[in-house]
Amino acid sequence: MCEKAVRNDARFEVSTVDIDRGGVTYTVDTLGDLTSQYPDADLFFITGADSLARLSEWKDSAQLGNLAQFVGVTRAGHSFPQLETAHRVVEAPSLAISSTDIRRRVRAGVPIRYLMPASVVDYISKHELYLGGLDD
Repeated sequence: MCEKAVRNDARFEVSTVDIDRGGVTYTVDTLGDLTSQYPDADLFFITGADSLARLSEWKDSAQLGNLAQFVGVTRAGHSFPQLETAHRVVEAPSLAISSTDIRRRVRAGVPIRYLMPASVVDYISKHELYLGGLDD
């Protein structure tokens, strides 16, 4: 679905480094691999602000700031947490779209078009995804 989502935008590329590595993977491993593959690139790691607040608990967290700039995205109804970190942190506006909401909408028969690229909406429909429980 990620490949479908970015297919028509040359600014994006889907990486399979985590899949190719196999086994347990950590953010520090992924960023290390991407840094090796793209030594001149500026990497940005986008995650929820709630996850960013726990960045110091991540494996080899002291190395992370050397590998990428971290972007904390707030979610609707949540404020950006006060962070004590040496990492560069940027607050970005959020969109009121969540994967949980997408799954609920599909199960309820509510349209999801315009919440994501049409090719992804079509894929979800064709493969009848998210019609079961919350964890699918």
